[in-house]
Amino acid sequence: MEKKCDYFDLLDYLPKEIVAGENGNKYELFFKADEKYISLSYISKHSNNSQQEHSLTIPRFIFKNQETFEVLGLLQAEMGKTQNGSLNFANSEPRLINKVFKWFDKWLEIKKEEWKWSIKVNSKEPSDSLVKKEIENKVIDYWIKETTIKLEESYPKKVTYTNVEHTRLKRNYYGTLIIEIKKNLLSQIIKKFIYSITYNVLLYESKDNIRSFMSGLIAGEGCVSNERENGHYSVHISDSNVLEREIYRKCMAILHIELKIYNNYSETLISQRHNLVQLLKQRLMTLHQVKYKKFLYMMQKYPGIKEETNYFTGKKPVWHKTPKEVEDKIIEIYNSGITNTKEISEKIKLGRLKVQRVLKENNLGKRVVKIQEELRKQIADLAKNNPKIKIEEIAKQFNVSKQIGFRAYHKYYGKRGMGASRKIPEEIEKRIIQIYKDNPEIKYSKIMGEFGISSTTIKRIRKENDLTHLGFKHLVGNNNKKRKKQWHIITTKMKVPEIITT
Repeated sequence: MEKKCDYFDLLDYLPKEIVAGENGNKYELFFKADEKYISLSYISKHSNNSQQEHSLTIPRFIFKNQETFEVLGLLQAEMGKTQNGSLNFANSEPRLINKVFKWFDKWLEIKKEEWKWSIKVNSKEPSDSLVKKEIENKVIDYWIKETTIKLEESYPKKVTYTNVEHTRLKRNYYGTLIIEIKKNLLSQIIKKFIYSITYNVLLYESKDNIRSFMSGLIAGEGCVSNERENGHYSVHISDSNVLEREIYRKCMAILHIELKIYNNYSETLISQRHNLVQLLKQRLMTLHQVKYKKFLYMMQKYPGIKEETNYFTGKKPVWHKTPKEVEDKIIEIYNSGITNTKEISEKIKLGRLKVQRVLKENNLGKRVVKIQEELRKQIADLAKNNPKIKIEEIAKQFNVSKQIGFRAYHKYYGKRGMGASRKIPEEIEKRIIQIYKDNPEIKYSKIMGEFGISSTTIKRIRKENDLTHLGFKHLVGNNNKKRKKQWHIITTKMKVPEIITT
């Protein structure tokens, strides 16, 4: 078990009471816990003096990492907050739906099959049954293809409508997917957890965790505003709750971004170039791909943005590059005798792939040290001047692997081995070329029998000398019956001049 500060302990976030029933009755929450799991239960009472026990077992710890805080931000933005006995999440981006599925499965052991889904379309329900069927088939097929949901996991009514008048659906519009799990106990545990993180914990977390949370929040509630006419560019975050807006403002201030709050406006606002540049550099807009593309399009309107940010240059930037001090720590641990990358990654709390990348960049780990170009040329020359000596033997002489030998030869002289031994005398090659020019329909077998060469060599000669397509023939020397039949039909349909005899 890692240090407690690296995990959320759900014991610290349990509610004292559970709300249940139409009247909102409150019942005491009972729990037992060990080092891995928490067993929860409450007993509800009914009008006929009967009782019913409700129970749930969940993992006790949730790891604090980028993924967790991104999902917490998403849930804060798009999760229903009312105590209605169900837990739901809605979004129009398939990747975010899959991300939430994966997180609940990994940390709370809530399988995807336990969720139900439906799709909400932002328009009036069509009166034409054919149009309605076409729309519903389109959106259902899209979400099944792009996410991990299955048709049998849906609610009976798969598609619902907002009944908004005068809304014209775009060709690439697929509605919003709503996933829901009806477990009152789980719902209230998660909602209490999200509430506590947002109100009591978030501002005391690390800068990276705050950034991940706000990235998830923007993916859920963010909106890019690109007013081309007056050149006003901004990002809006919807939230009418006064306390939450103030928390978001403080979080953004920690990230050196100004979030404006207006009393007569239900959305918070990020505007001005330097704030939007920080959104770009800190990658706060990247979770929702559609919003991110719109944001990038907007940012390109600023003059000199390429030079200021190193974006939009055509070169793919390196994200999440390991800091220099962390690289030095990895090298120090490796040189101390701990060479297993898994042990190193666990020791410094860094992904194993990043550890391997650092070791590779510094010529450490189980790999052959890069050889000098001069030595590479010597290997290639020796192999060139001694075609009967195998590359493996030459590589042993230079104390390098045979792969390095092959790559060295290929770099300077091309392929060796079967590719090199396939060469035939120049005079024979010229005779074959002339034969094809005189008789394009000659069969492979005749040339093979006359010169004692393989069909592969003939194909190479034809390819190198542009003898693969002549006139109407599909392949020179190939008896293509279909082509001959087509040519016969064409020639028979041609008009033959009438011969006039006197």
